[in-house]
Amino acid sequence: MSQDVEIKENKTLDEFTKLQDLSSLEGLGGSFLVCPLDQYNVFSKENFSEEQKMFASTAQDFAVNRIKPVNDQLKKLNKDLSLELFKEAGDLGFLGIDIPEQYGGMELDKTTAAIVVDYLSACECPSFMVTLSAHTGIGILPIVWYGNEDQKKKYLTKFATGEWMGCYALTEPNAGSDALAGETTAYLNDEGTHYILNGQKIYITNGSWAEVCITFAKVGDKYTSFIVDKTCEGFVIGAEEKKMGIKGSSTVTLYFENCKVPVENMLGKLGQGGAIAFNSLYAGRYKLGITTAAGAKYTIKCAYDFALERKQFSRSITEFDMLKNKFAQMVVRTFEAYTVSYATTGSIDFSISKLDKNSDDYYEKMQKIIEDHAIEASIAKIVGSVSLAENADDGVQIFGGAGFIEEYPAAQIYRDERINRIFEGTNEINKLIIGGTFLKKAILEELPIRDQIYHRMEDYLPALTFSGDHELSSEISVIELSRSLMLDMLHRLILKYGQDLKNEQWALEPLADIVVCFSVMQMGFARYNQLPDGEHKKRMNCVVKYSIYRNFNILKERINMLVPYICANSEVGDVMDSINQRINDLKYIPDAIALKKSICEELYKHGKYYLG
Repeated sequence: MSQDVEIKENKTLDEFTKLQDLSSLEGLGGSFLVCPLDQYNVFSKENFSEEQKMFASTAQDFAVNRIKPVNDQLKKLNKDLSLELFKEAGDLGFLGIDIPEQYGGMELDKTTAAIVVDYLSACECPSFMVTLSAHTGIGILPIVWYGNEDQKKKYLTKFATGEWMGCYALTEPNAGSDALAGETTAYLNDEGTHYILNGQKIYITNGSWAEVCITFAKVGDKYTSFIVDKTCEGFVIGAEEKKMGIKGSSTVTLYFENCKVPVENMLGKLGQGGAIAFNSLYAGRYKLGITTAAGAKYTIKCAYDFALERKQFSRSITEFDMLKNKFAQMVVRTFEAYTVSYATTGSIDFSISKLDKNSDDYYEKMQKIIEDHAIEASIAKIVGSVSLAENADDGVQIFGGAGFIEEYPAAQIYRDERINRIFEGTNEINKLIIGGTFLKKAILEELPIRDQIYHRMEDYLPALTFSGDHELSSEISVIELSRSLMLDMLHRLILKYGQDLKNEQWALEPLADIVVCFSVMQMGFARYNQLPDGEHKKRMNCVVKYSIYRNFNILKERINMLVPYICANSEVGDVMDSINQRINDLKYIPDAIALKKSICEELYKHGKYYLG
């Protein structure tokens, strides 16, 4: 094992204890990994400011009263209507949330940008939301962050109003997740006036409707970004793809056939394309977490309304316990998706708020903060997309035969949701990011992960400052034990593989699953614990308890998978005995069925998702 991955074993527990105040880590990416529950806070929907609530109300009003009534017309390609609604969204300011004021935008915080797409999702039209989100995220942010003054003046003002739509062209036939393997090329013409691009980009959202395209090409061996106007000579738009879902959005192949791009349209610096490509995707991931959480919420309402009217055996099918079980789990998944997504935006905003907006390196520092939250962004994307996928599947099952018929909404939800586990980097790629970034933060000591590993060897269940009669005292112990187990798994993996762990996907995937489950438990508890006493907190109690129960079970299963794989045969029995003894010592045996019954009863009282 190389020296740079060794765990510090020459430090005493007393010396570590001096580092125990970890509250200063607030706003750092990955802080949830090491911050004990009594030193950890999260941003959540309950923390919206009055201004944010106003944006939420305005967005929901536009979604429900303007977009939703024409939903049926947007289930297939309808360019004129889509662009009309897009322009109206611009008039209301929804397209300029991330754009600086001097270019016609509002440049509000990342949480407000997430709130807008959250409440616009009340339109229940995934195709339009894909169109809008691709524009406001990966279509705009590269120019906001990397554009020069002339580029910002030319493009951002029209992006903010909706006069122009943007698209982002990264994927190629032989370069999907491995984006830097792209084969599109660019060279400077003899006159020095234009770069000549050749190649193609596939699966480009907004491709045929956009006036402007952010794309990437190799200038020699330097991966570089360009702004390509629709009017550029040699820019060819292919036919619309025939997709499984989101059929009302534009998706095409773009061809660059000796495409002449003015030299002033290089975005950023020569060779900076990789940073531009990947930094833009981080923001897309946590925003996708928000929109899929919203989709999961509206799927509950759709399934419940149908079930309430559907009669079998002379009663509504909502009275059948197996369907109550499904509804309860749909509520819990939605809660989890919202919790991790807003926790992510809140943490990012906390750090960005400390920056000087007038500083020349403001956007560079902002990008570093967002990149620092790579783990959280990937978690938000995974939890949100899986929550919507499982809710959609349960929705089809609740609809029964009608769920398989296109004229009912469950079938469309099922088709439309499938892309979310592929968008913004597949869930598998995002698990590699989670595991790889966890390793990097430990090795580079960006967080005191290695100190925590050492501390947990001595004290796997440290005493916290919560009162002994806390209503979630059992869950507190479960979460802190889970942290110890997660850190122990990372320690064992580092000992076995060192820095090569980043290439061991059989091990990285279950490690990433452990991190995801732990994040849901940690952030869910923190959200609940911050609430003032009252009805809302009472309603959340059973949801948090069941969420912790189900994620702890998944975490244990992944550990049971990892230990035999990474430990020597002679060690497996002792390691598992030790782990199981610690778990058994908790005497944690919640009544999961009673929890789900309570959750479903609360859902039936409200007739919809009831936690915000």
